[in-house]
Amino acid sequence: MIVPMKKLFLLLLEQEKTEGLEALRDLGVMHIDSVMGNSTLLDDLTTQRDIVFRSIAVLPESKVKDSKGGDSIETVVEIAKRILKKSEKSKIIADEISEIRKELERLKVWGDFNADDIRELDRKGIKIKLYELDANQWESIPDGVLAFPVLVKKNFTFAALVIPENTEMPEIQEIVLPEKSISELRLILDRKAEEMNQITSEINKLSNELPRLEKGLEELDSRIEFESLRSSLDGEGSVAYLSGYIPEDSVHIIKSTAEKHGWGVLIKEPDEEDITPTLVKNPQTIRIIQPVFNLLNIIPGYHERDISFFFLLFLSIFFAIIVGDAGYGCIFLGAAFYFGFKGRKQTGKFSDMIRFILVMSIATIAWGAATGTWFGSITIADLPFFKMLTIDKIASFSRTDTSELIKHICFLLGVIQISIAHIWNFIEEFQKKPRIKAFAQLGWLSMVNGLYYLVLNFVLNPVKYPIPTFAMYMIFGGLAVVVLFSEQEGNILKGIIKGFGSLMIISLDSVGAFSDIISYIRLFAVGLATVAVASSFNAIAAGMVAHGVVGIIECVFVLMLGHGLNIAMASLAIIVHGVRLNVLEFSGHLGMEWSGISYDPFRNRKK
Repeated sequence: MIVPMKKLFLLLLEQEKTEGLEALRDLGVMHIDSVMGNSTLLDDLTTQRDIVFRSIAVLPESKVKDSKGGDSIETVVEIAKRILKKSEKSKIIADEISEIRKELERLKVWGDFNADDIRELDRKGIKIKLYELDANQWESIPDGVLAFPVLVKKNFTFAALVIPENTEMPEIQEIVLPEKSISELRLILDRKAEEMNQITSEINKLSNELPRLEKGLEELDSRIEFESLRSSLDGEGSVAYLSGYIPEDSVHIIKSTAEKHGWGVLIKEPDEEDITPTLVKNPQTIRIIQPVFNLLNIIPGYHERDISFFFLLFLSIFFAIIVGDAGYGCIFLGAAFYFGFKGRKQTGKFSDMIRFILVMSIATIAWGAATGTWFGSITIADLPFFKMLTIDKIASFSRTDTSELIKHICFLLGVIQISIAHIWNFIEEFQKKPRIKAFAQLGWLSMVNGLYYLVLNFVLNPVKYPIPTFAMYMIFGGLAVVVLFSEQEGNILKGIIKGFGSLMIISLDSVGAFSDIISYIRLFAVGLATVAVASSFNAIAAGMVAHGVVGIIECVFVLMLGHGLNIAMASLAIIVHGVRLNVLEFSGHLGMEWSGISYDPFRNRKK
């Protein structure tokens, strides 16, 4: 459920605002309206945070997992500066090494020579130039010029030319002489590489400071949040004030604290236009869906609805059909138990994500067992025990075509989920005024269930599923009810006229409802693909077994690679298809926009 919130206005004396904010932070219940502070201290803290943050990004993973803490911010910043200084030096050396290697690559065709000797000869009147010449340029060398080829490479000749005085040379790009010889460059490169290794070793040792830096960053974040709020408090003379939101069940805490500190408080209901944060609280059995919402970064608006229960219910069904393989479900189950017990040693409990995976695994095993799908293997499916668990009418390896029934199940799931949305809408809207407007949702409910028969006729089998007369009554009757009641605002006649004005939009929305039901066929399509890919890899692997030990090794490799890839693809499909049906189709019929912001109270984040 979405926890009811109250809007809070808080007044406190200007000279006591620091102490007041500290007390408010200790309470940890007030979500404060977005603020932007400005002070010299805030600028200093932000600069320090940037230094520490950049130093953490430089360091490799540390083997030290914890720090005793207690370091001052100044100490942490000094450590961070030392790390950044070494990191900057390593970048400079890396650039120098890169330049030396480029120079060595450029000069390698000429061999090791001392460019100073060539410069000395030039001062004495003997001009020696280095060129990279193509065939035409080689032929155009003037008479009297001595050419000494160093390397002939395809159509190019690398040559040293001795050019007499007053000789006019054609326009040919000259090779720039190096400052140092190749042997000198290699010595410098070795020294730079050694220096780089030393700095890298020092940075690796400093990675042990990572826990201290992370604690320092946490402390800086806390100070920045506090100072940003403190420096942004609006004031009127000797009084400062701020506004925000608190859960309804925290009102008594705020009131008692305000009385103790002498604050002034005003508590009221949030207005429609307020950006009220959303706090969702559910029983543990439903709360396991929250990690999915966090992963997708979606939050219902405060005035929207919490669909956690229906999201979890239908996603578990969608998950099972999309993955579709009981063998894969067993792998998920085993992984959930392994990581669950591993995490439990540290935290003392199973995380919500582990519980979520357990539920999804069990649903997948149940569907996979019913369809006789175990790692996409017909051989396993035909074993007596697994055969006993299989329902022939939906079996993946049945002698008869079961695809029609599974498609039918997918469409039925769609109609049920969308119908729930409109029934829920009716209940919600019937509690508001004018209640007559709620009956438009019953019209949509009638239309959706009538369109279901059209889907069966158009998509499955027009002979087997003829469109019944009552379905047409449901569609057009529902359309009429929507037109009559969807725009009602108190004046019935005016509402009917506005409804007819929206007839085109309503008709298009009904076509959208038709396509929404059809879109549930994606469950069948992706589930079928998962089984087909698994079976294909099994067939490839089976053909390798006859080739002895090497064939068996190849067989195991193909099975692990193939099924691993198939599991990864199925997992991606759950997000692309399974989650989509909840977030778009179902939520769309509920009228949800997922426009919420998360409730994030001002609190001591170091605890």
